[in-house]
Amino acid sequence: MQDYQHKTIWIIGASSGIGYHLAKELHSRGARLIVSARTETRLTELQNELNHNISVLPIDAANSQAVENAAQWFVENGIVIDSVIFMAAVYTPGRLDELSIEDIDQQFRINLNAAFYVIHAVLPIMKQQHNGQIALCASVAGYRGLPAGQPYSASKAAMINLAESLKLECSNTDIDVKLISPGFVRTPMTDKNEFKMPMIIEPQEAAKAIADGLLKSQFEIHFPKRFTLIMKMLRILPNACFFWLTKRWL
Repeated sequence: MQDYQHKTIWIIGASSGIGYHLAKELHSRGARLIVSARTETRLTELQNELNHNISVLPIDAANSQAVENAAQWFVENGIVIDSVIFMAAVYTPGRLDELSIEDIDQQFRINLNAAFYVIHAVLPIMKQQHNGQIALCASVAGYRGLPAGQPYSASKAAMINLAESLKLECSNTDIDVKLISPGFVRTPMTDKNEFKMPMIIEPQEAAKAIADGLLKSQFEIHFPKRFTLIMKMLRILPNACFFWLTKRWL
């Protein structure tokens, strides 16, 4: 895509946080929006605020049949999906021995399994229409295993791997694949953290970074770069150096 004028963009996870502000940013740039999440009330509020070029399609992305039905809704209504952006996520902080099985299952269902369901539903449609974009939101938390961040970090590490695999599998098609890797962004999820979050940014800034990045050729959209570049350095450190350095921070 060169711009967002008259493009139809499906945002999954648009009821709060980065996804909510991304919807507002893309709408301001001329996109037609389909917004999805489990919470229909918040989506309706967004629709009322933006007033036009936005439709509400409430779904539970962790329900594979609901995702398939939503994708078929596009086909049945003759709507070409120019871009689908997966922003849905949940987060429960805590060390591994403190988390319940329910917390673990929920985070993987929504953060990872749901992304597979979306890809499974929209990829055949985009192949048939010979164009499209799939953007998956991971996190720099997925670069390395850090304490008190599981299973969120593990699900985001898997999301990075998934996006890389999808990028390779779509390399001979007209489907663009993007990986979104935010650092700390002030949202209801990060409000759960009890530690000081370095270089945290506001969701409006994150939304602008994503909106700009989706139009560029680079695979990964990561921000704020002054923080994500540090995390990338940790990612390439030898294991012994990484464990030694990280333990000194704890």
